Amino acid sequence: MDRRHILGLMAGGNLIGGRLLGGGLLAMLTGTAHAAGNGTIYLNAYATAGAEPSYGVAALDPAGKVLFTTPTPGRAHGIVPRPAMAEAVVFSRRPGRWFQILSLADGTPGPVLRAPDDRRFTGHGGYSADGRTLYVAEDDVPREEGAIGVYDATDDYRRTGAIPTHGLGPHELILMHDGTTLAVANGGVITHPDTGRAKLNLDSMDASLTYVEAATGRLLDKVRLPEEHSNLGIRHIALLDDGGVAFGMQDERPIGMLQPLTGAHRPGSGAVRLFDTPEDMLSRMQGYIGSVASDGRTVAASSPPGGIIGLWDAATGAWLGSTTLTDGCGLAPSDEGYLATSGLGVIEPVSVSATAGPERRAPEFRWDNHLTRRLG
Repeated sequence: MDRRHILGLMAGGNLIGGRLLGGGLLAMLTGTAHAAGNGTIYLNAYATAGAEPSYGVAALDPAGKVLFTTPTPGRAHGIVPRPAMAEAVVFSRRPGRWFQILSLADGTPGPVLRAPDDRRFTGHGGYSADGRTLYVAEDDVPREEGAIGVYDATDDYRRTGAIPTHGLGPHELILMHDGTTLAVANGGVITHPDTGRAKLNLDSMDASLTYVEAATGRLLDKVRLPEEHSNLGIRHIALLDDGGVAFGMQDERPIGMLQPLTGAHRPGSGAVRLFDTPEDMLSRMQGYIGSVASDGRTVAASSPPGGIIGLWDAATGAWLGSTTLTDGCGLAPSDEGYLATSGLGVIEPVSVSATAGPERRAPEFRWDNHLTRRLG
């Protein structure tokens, strides 16, 4: 289904209460729509339900069935699969002290590696295209600067050094399509281990997108938000087919006005491009985007406080619609759009073309913020 048809459906009045009827902006995968045997799996950190939760990572098949679970040393956040290997790395929630290796064959936990004393991991990382090097987003605590820890994945994840992010408070980083550039979402906020997650520089925060040469740490491009949006922190990013990234933001210093929370940028193109979002949707989002994903043609972003997932046209930034998912945050592309997870244990497909069906629930799990797809 192309964008013209999507907009035609919307114009025809089929968008009701955030859901397209019939074709469905909210698509539910049936048990026969996808088979686990195709090798594609999804990974999501979780907490178990209850007053004293335990933490781990679960692998799901494309229909949302839990394949295996693996305990983690604490609450986990982002997960990145290793290219061409049945392996992944699980990152601790910021300010993080560890990351853990995980077998994707059967969920066997691997070694847990600790952050250097003067560093704190910030929840995300990425591999080089050949899977030989792991890049980890981190805070250089004494210097109050963003950094990227570099690890040799072929040598028991030995730390070989670090390169700068050229920004403050990095959160998510991803390897660009060229295989040589790291895109980094620098939230612009300084924290310190002595004060946990407290934000120490809100009056002078400095969010940015930076593009860093992975081999050398050289800054290739850097872009900031317009001055009127300097209270927004750029937190999450997703690759786009045009060689750029989509990004999601969080309002770190509310100024009493609605502001765009999603946008896109391509290295070397100048200013960021902010996406269009209806005011009632921005009001519901409460200044918070928790995760961003792209299927190539569209961009999806979740707002757990608002209980909604928005969809935009990746090329134009035009608003395509939304669906509701209480405490929904995790997002990853699927064959027909996206798969989403929530803190209430719901696993729900989001699409512009598939037929609606029942959601899948895993009530024993509280899914954490990020869902990752590993293609088979």
